[in-house]
Amino acid sequence: MVVNGEGGARRTILAPSAGPRDELALDDCPLAIARSADARHLIITLPYEVWIVDAKTLNAQRTIPLTMARPSVAEGWEGALWIGGQHLYRASLNATSATKTGTKLGGYVDHVSLIRDDLLCGVGAQGELLWDIDRQGPVHKRKSTGPHAVEVVASADGRGVFCDGSPTAWVIDPAHPEGYAQLRLGATSPVPVDHEGIVCLGRTEGSRGGRVLLGARDGAVAWTSRDLRLAGERVPTAKRDMTPLALAGDERWVYVLRRRGVLQRFLIAQPNVAKPKGSKRKGNKRKGAPPARAQQPDELEPPPLPEAQEVRLAKLATCMTLVAHDGSDDTKRTLLLGGPKADGQLGRLWTVEVESLEWQDLRLSQRTLAEPPPPPDPDAEPPAPQRPSFIATKNKLAGPKISEICVDDIVGSARARGVDYWLTHGSGSLLDRPTERRSKQDTLPGDAVLLPAMVRFCEGTARPALIVWPGVVEDHEGPAPAPRVLVWGDAPRAWMALETPQIRAQKWSRTDVFPIQVAVAAVPEGLPGKRQALDPKWVDQAHFEALAKECKKMLKVLW
Repeated sequence: MVVNGEGGARRTILAPSAGPRDELALDDCPLAIARSADARHLIITLPYEVWIVDAKTLNAQRTIPLTMARPSVAEGWEGALWIGGQHLYRASLNATSATKTGTKLGGYVDHVSLIRDDLLCGVGAQGELLWDIDRQGPVHKRKSTGPHAVEVVASADGRGVFCDGSPTAWVIDPAHPEGYAQLRLGATSPVPVDHEGIVCLGRTEGSRGGRVLLGARDGAVAWTSRDLRLAGERVPTAKRDMTPLALAGDERWVYVLRRRGVLQRFLIAQPNVAKPKGSKRKGNKRKGAPPARAQQPDELEPPPLPEAQEVRLAKLATCMTLVAHDGSDDTKRTLLLGGPKADGQLGRLWTVEVESLEWQDLRLSQRTLAEPPPPPDPDAEPPAPQRPSFIATKNKLAGPKISEICVDDIVGSARARGVDYWLTHGSGSLLDRPTERRSKQDTLPGDAVLLPAMVRFCEGTARPALIVWPGVVEDHEGPAPAPRVLVWGDAPRAWMALETPQIRAQKWSRTDVFPIQVAVAAVPEGLPGKRQALDPKWVDQAHFEALAKECKKMLKVLW
């Protein structure tokens, strides 16, 4: 408030502060973080969306809505964005829309990386692709029947490196695309071992950037030189799940983000220290190396840096990138981290100064290599062929579709009629799956259970809901599918999956929906098959009945 000389009052309205913030709230858990080529923007990849964020202030500038659950983004010339997923899209740092590019690229562009200014490398479930940006067409396309590729990065010399979960990473050279080179750790078993599989890739930045980083399931980390020759590798002592989530690095350290908020770093090379004037020792200076810090005559030589260190972050993180504020070795470095919030329903982005963390020394170990199996005995009888199993694992259902379930079966006297749950299929179009009311004795391991539920959105509205709880057989490889939530929508008034495209179609925002409260009256125990455990906080009959009563009384939700 400012008072003028005549005794009157004049209001001064200040604009909202545009200064830097410590944390940015995101609408979903981030998948990846990348800096733009001009270092002015951050490209945050979320499910079904890409955010463009100011790199200095962490203020969101614009969002690009997508239809892909796990998009992959690569920046091109003059701020162009190439977005891979089910299809290839082109967008821009300065726009809020994406345009589909090319045809018949599904399965080849699940993950994309720009290996040259005019050449895009894409990998996926169907194979690999080199896409000429100027000609708008593929110059190399190979169909693969092997494991699905999980990540791709560009090397400093214009080649593409991708991994498929096996112990070998593959190198695509645009000059010789007919054959791929292999890249693997030095300590690799002669036979394929699952825990030695390379599942994460990265690349260093800085004055001598361009190293490709490799991360394996057992925690082993390796890095290459600029010409893709293996330069070093480290294996930390495994005490827990060591699967890497993200890799980053500079000319000094390789940073590895792991589960449960664990961050590790491994030393690439000790810092250079120049000898004081008058010293007779002469050394060959490596070409391209940064200038060494001069040592004073009365200064003691600094102790060597540890080979490996570890710290536990204050917040859970799923992705990261490293920012160096200048090109010197002693520059301040900042980690940009992204992770879940509100039980993974929302996300956040924050910064951490690397040297402000309380690093602890980390013990290193050696890989225990698997021995090759003995050669088969030529006189031994061949094993009998394994007979297929004809034991039923799921029921054949022919009841009404999920979309035809009445809301009154949830908010009405459903439990008085014995409607504890329905059975449905675990695959297929979600709303078109058939349902039937069966008892627990009739449930099979592969059946999905459909539980009646009530939810309360963050903005306060109570709505009817359904929990799809899928199951798999006990010997199924990998984890069971995650449960899914269906809610009753407004426009149209029908069941809808609680996912970003459907939320967007209802003209809601994710911050209006999440964090969400879920209430289930009861969960059947002892169901056959392998299923993910439901949140114990969901099971509350009193809460379920209170939300159902509120939904019928307030009439905010109509059916």
